[in-house]
Amino acid sequence: MSAKSKCLNPNCQNAAVTRGLCSACYVRANEVVRAGLTTWEKLEAAKKILPSQRQKPSAKKWLLERAS
Repeated sequence: MSAKSKCLNPNCQNAAVTRGLCSACYVRANEVVRAGLTTWEKLEAAKKILPSQRQKPSAKKWLLERAS
């Protein structure tokens, strides 16, 4: 994510940090997901957030196998 990217929330002018959202908007998104009101997948499908950039554990394991 570029340092100049703006939060995906059209009512927010802060810089995007995680999944296309600023820190405050990400906290709000996390709250609604944890409350069971929606899911990360639904927010992503609705283009409210960007896909996670977290590396999948299986890929990490594969990358580290016999790497040393």
